[in-house]
Amino acid sequence: MNDEYPPKRAADWSQRYRDHDTPWDVGGPHPELARRIAAGELAPERVAPNSTEPHALVPGAGYGHDALALARAGWRVTALDFAEGTKAAPARELESLGGRFLAEDALAFGAPVTPDFGRYDLVFDHTFFCALHPDERPRWGTMVDRCLAPRGELVAIVFPGGKPHANGGPPWGTELEHVLAALGDGFECTLHEPVQETLERRDWAEFWGRFRRNR
Repeated sequence: MNDEYPPKRAADWSQRYRDHDTPWDVGGPHPELARRIAAGELAPERVAPNSTEPHALVPGAGYGHDALALARAGWRVTALDFAEGTKAAPARELESLGGRFLAEDALAFGAPVTPDFGRYDLVFDHTFFCALHPDERPRWGTMVDRCLAPRGELVAIVFPGGKPHANGGPPWGTELEHVLAALGDGFECTLHEPVQETLERRDWAEFWGRFRRNR
């Protein structure tokens, strides 16, 4: 794709879904996410041991495959995507598992602080960060900070690693330092390693990152 800015808006992404031009959609959760859920690594009681009702947020959820995988693992999941047509498939199952799918702009989303719910214990990012033009990454970091509870975690597939900015996007080249810069001083990286279950059709490196909100 061309190096275009302003970035794609809802109508652009909606057209991609209508045209079935969605190469980022793999028909299920990312295999690395599935592997780590199966290993118990993302069990709510491990990630948020002090939360009585652990909540997870999945921005830019697309058809909701990753969101559903987390919901089946015991999280109460809020999935977000503003592309028309993404909500219908996962919404009913998410609701049956205590979650919800909202057709909203994830960058503008704010955690609904209520007497029984503060902020999210987990934010999971697979293809949202890399879809944003680099100029919009600070807004992404602000959204994550706004939505995560104190000591909450961001877990992300950090890719495409090694892709030059000159190659354009989306997906835009993404390195660990780009994520940390967007998050700011309020976060620390606790894990960054190559994924074991990669997607064969991706030409660039994929990493598994975990980031703890330190305040």
